[in-house]
This record gives sequence, structure tokens and C-alpha cells, in this order.
Amino acid sequence: MLKLKECGCIVAILISLLAFNLSYSTEGPSLNINEYLNEIHSLQASFKQSIYSPANDVIDYTEGSFLLKKPGNIMWQFTVPSLKRIIVRNQKISTYDANLNQVVIVPFSDRYQSSLANILLKNDSLMSYYQISSETSNNNIYSVFLVQKESNNLFTKMKITVVEMLLTEIKLWDASGQSIAIVFDDVILNAPLSDSSFEIPVPKGTDVFDQTS
Repeated sequence: MLKLKECGCIVAILISLLAFNLSYSTEGPSLNINEYLNEIHSLQASFKQSIYSPANDVIDYTEGSFLLKKPGNIMWQFTVPSLKRIIVRNQKISTYDANLNQVVIVPFSDRYQSSLANILLKNDSLMSYYQISSETSNNNIYSVFLVQKESNNLFTKMKITVVEMLLTEIKLWDASGQSIAIVFDDVILNAPLSDSSFEIPVPKGTDVFDQTS
């Protein structure tokens, strides 16, 4: 029987991420998010993800590694508290859950065009979906805010923090006030990555549910 509840939640959190708060900007040099993202051709990092309640209590914590290779490859690999992988490749989203012993494959459809995955992979149409402003706290730390133009997605606002030109944190809020903070460490930009890094090795006996055919 298809056990999609947990996979669906993870995909919603990590793929449908979008939006930010454009209510203000500060004086000083700003970061052009289009130029910054265009200059990233590959990215490797470890990450720690915390989910907060509206009262700012931690209700979930995960960590793992993140890979990106343009034009169309992303991998989130969770190692704590359990092994999960989410891969975007060849216009498909593949989710492997070791606890459920299954792989679920769904199309990377038009509904994801304004998602975080698409922002990181292809930002040419960014201004079609978002209003953007930037705030700087000093010359080396940039906080970039985006507000989605359409209110038809899971998250209402997003904040991207760049420190010394390295992606450092992404934080997202939904309409209820719940938020997700993803902190990146050991960031490496534009180093070679093989396509095989974005493949899911499927252990023998794993259930595979391919919804793309």
C-alpha cells in the first residue's frame, strides 16, 4: 500500500517553498538576487533544518547534505533522524524513504515553477512570481526578502541570508505563523559535481511508485 503521507509532507516543505516579506528595505549596498543565483552553477553544503511553531517552539529537527547542479539537479539527503533523499532531476521529483522502504516519483510540474527548487535552479522568471527587496546588516551579510505575488502556495514569505557571498540560511513562514529555518554550513560553490550524485540507489526489495508514466 502506498505510504505517501510522510513523503508528501517532505515534498511540500522542500519543494513548495516560496515567498517572502517585502515590507521594507534599508540603506546601503544591496544584493541582486538574480545575479547572485545566476552565478551559482553548482553548490554543495551540509544543512540543519528546524521547524518552529507559531510560538517559536522547535517541533521538528533534521539535518543532512544538499547538492545542486544546474541546469536541473537538486538533492536533499537527510541523515538525522532517519535516512531520506529528495532528488529533482530530469523534470521529476524522486523521494526515497528508508523507514517506509519506498521510492515515490512524481513529475516536476508547472505547480513548482515558483518553488524554492526553481528559484535555485532557474531564476530567469523570478520577477514574474515575486517582489524582491534586500536588507544588509553590514558589508558582508545580506538578507534578501521575497514576497510571492500570488497567494496560492504553502508559504507566505521567505528570507535568504548570504554571508560573504555564500548561501547561509533560508527561512520560510506559512499563514499560520509556523516557520522553517534551513541553515547551510561548509558551503562550496561551483565545484565539479557528477550526474551520478543525483541518482537514488534503490536497495533490493524497495517499493517503487512511479507516477510520471
